Amino acid sequence: MSAALHRPEPVLRHRAQPVDETTPPAQAAAWLRDGRSLLVADRFGTGLGILAALRLLLDDPGEDGGYVKKRAFREAFAAASQRLLVPVVGRKVALPDAPRPGFLAELYPDHADFALPVEDARVLSSAWDWYDKGVHFPVLGYRVHPFYGAYIPARMEHLELFGTWLAKYQGARRRAIDVGTGSGVLALQMAKAGFQHVLATDINPNAIESVARQLRRLPQPPPIELQHADLLGADRGPIDLIVSNPPWMKGEVGRTLDLAMYFQDGFFERFYAQCLQRLAPGGRVVFVFSNIIELSQPDVPHPITTELERGRFRLVEKMTRRVKPLRRRTREKVEIWELAAV
Repeated sequence: MSAALHRPEPVLRHRAQPVDETTPPAQAAAWLRDGRSLLVADRFGTGLGILAALRLLLDDPGEDGGYVKKRAFREAFAAASQRLLVPVVGRKVALPDAPRPGFLAELYPDHADFALPVEDARVLSSAWDWYDKGVHFPVLGYRVHPFYGAYIPARMEHLELFGTWLAKYQGARRRAIDVGTGSGVLALQMAKAGFQHVLATDINPNAIESVARQLRRLPQPPPIELQHADLLGADRGPIDLIVSNPPWMKGEVGRTLDLAMYFQDGFFERFYAQCLQRLAPGGRVVFVFSNIIELSQPDVPHPITTELERGRFRLVEKMTRRVKPLRRRTREKVEIWELAAV
């Protein structure tokens, strides 16, 4: 693709202190918390053990800890864990029990020898497993193979609910946009539903790369055009259906993938302004959303109801479905909001 892919930043020079299995993990974790850089010298497992000790030291709140505590922990852990490095030689982690190199050869053509944080090396390896094996999506009937750094849905209920809405859709099927396509599932659903042309946009170049590779895997590539762009991208004429699975919560963005999960001030305002410019007569704007913002951030103005109160759009239909609990009971529901311009 034309835009440079996002990747963990290689550490080309460092003065990290070597550590191995003789170093007590709790001591190493304390050093990381206090700002010292460390280099794992014996086994990848040693690094994983130190990260586990770091989680304990920083008091990981777990799934039930609440949004504020979980967010604070993630920020502290991310900062400290970046100081725990592993050596990379010949684009492979140079430790005997290291995971597969996976994306290292693709993402670092300009460097063969460097260092990476243990956590980044672990995430790259895990991402390769998802990419290699793929994730089966019943709404499509086949596997999607997400590239590193592309958002991949963790549940299926919102995709199933969109499929239910899409089956009832009676509007024109000439042109549609999937705004913030991620791994491309919504765009693929619309193409499967018979849209003549689907534009899939994303500000994350890794997402565009991911969908491009997925389209090449299919025996008959669907009519999907990809565009590395913010929101609706370049103006190509009126749109019959604008669909987005936007960020569900407000928050700070520290890495590219955060853009898929957290919105900031002005995001939805720009989105609505572009929709009003591009929507065809009789067209629809559909949000694949969740009530998690009401459960976790009740003081944050709801980005959809706030716009409806302005009077530029009207609500055509709202559909909801409960989320199946993974480990505990939950009040979360996924939602479909169908809007029309007034």
